[in-house]
Amino acid sequence: MDSQYIIQFNPKLPKLSKNEQAVLKLLVEAGKLIAPVFAEQEKQLKENGSLYPKGVSEKEINQAAKQDPTILSPYTVVEKTNSRIVAIPYHIKYAQLLKPVVEKLNQASRITDSREFSRFLRLQAKALLEGTYEEAINASIKTKTYILDVYIIPVEHNDDAVFFAKAAYQAWVGVLDTEGTQRLSSYKSTVLSVSRRSLLPHERIDSPHPVKTKTIDEVLLAGFVAKSKFVGLIVPMNFALVAKYGSEFTIFNQVNNLRLKEQILPTFKKIFSPAFRKEFTIEDLRRGSLRYVALHELAHNYLYYKNATQNLQDLFAVIYELAATLLGMRIAGSLLLQDKINNKQLESMVVAFMARSVDLTRQSEKNSTMINYAIGGTIFINFMLESGALKQKGGITIANFMKIFVSVHELSYIVEHLLASGTRQEAETFINKYGQIS
Repeated sequence: MDSQYIIQFNPKLPKLSKNEQAVLKLLVEAGKLIAPVFAEQEKQLKENGSLYPKGVSEKEINQAAKQDPTILSPYTVVEKTNSRIVAIPYHIKYAQLLKPVVEKLNQASRITDSREFSRFLRLQAKALLEGTYEEAINASIKTKTYILDVYIIPVEHNDDAVFFAKAAYQAWVGVLDTEGTQRLSSYKSTVLSVSRRSLLPHERIDSPHPVKTKTIDEVLLAGFVAKSKFVGLIVPMNFALVAKYGSEFTIFNQVNNLRLKEQILPTFKKIFSPAFRKEFTIEDLRRGSLRYVALHELAHNYLYYKNATQNLQDLFAVIYELAATLLGMRIAGSLLLQDKINNKQLESMVVAFMARSVDLTRQSEKNSTMINYAIGGTIFINFMLESGALKQKGGITIANFMKIFVSVHELSYIVEHLLASGTRQEAETFINKYGQIS
């Protein structure tokens, strides 16, 4: 078992029935078995320097994909055999490793008291066994929220720095946080009820489907999500699937607590003065982190531009994720005007984001998975320094929140314009100016 790609938590959970406890145990066992599959993907990444054959150029991959589009499918392993570039479906390549995962999911589906959850588990098992991922993704979005939560489908594309296409295996298993889900739903209702004007409406993909949202107390993370320790995830990543089925957004309580302890608090203490720190409690920062992540993910629903990945290529992820953070902060301003949040909560979001960004910058050499977020955070901080919204003196950061929120609007416009209609060269010039990690 590849324990480096497994994180287990022991949160305080609501009382579960004996049946729910038994199902949860099987789901945790299934989730752990995803770690060896992800380890194989990581092995390829480390050996080749990407998820594509070593020594094969992007141009060659694109040319081969014209003959065989499955080469750029999220769910194929690309190899070079006898001078030919070929695509092997995930469910075939990793069949032996996936077999015990499928068995555990099917076993759980047979014993659960919930008929709807049973069907959902069978479809996840079928996807792993036969490659029917679209059917499983649709089922995940459409299935009514249940007390137990599990997702064992390859989805995140961040490890593919070349085409942002290949999906990484991951699993999470947890129990629904009812109160947190209600709060998140309240934010969602406010945010998505606004008809936001787009820079280029004809270029944006708008999904007619509702966004499913939930907050969970996670018991297990495995695969990519254990490596990345994301606080929130929105799936699917594929824009066409979003337009077709909608999306699903999950917040992870325990990961947020971990991020607060390991990243935000230590950096917060280093970069801000004692007087400034007294204005923010640990709980302020914990909730600030949750809020900015929640609004970041909800903002993605306004940022699905048709040709963004093709136009921006390997720089897409930097621009896309930064655009979501900035738009999320702007949305927070709208929530403030509607008395949904107060000034301190809005400021706590910004402080939590800045502290994490500085930490990511310091760790960027050791954690390549998060490099896109580190660059995005660096752009934010450097832009704020240039505008005078932030000042640094003797290693201490001084924040002018009024100027920060004005600068956020300006930076958001620049970044979304790149996402909507920019070229890779324009994105590179922008990143070179503001995103260089020293």
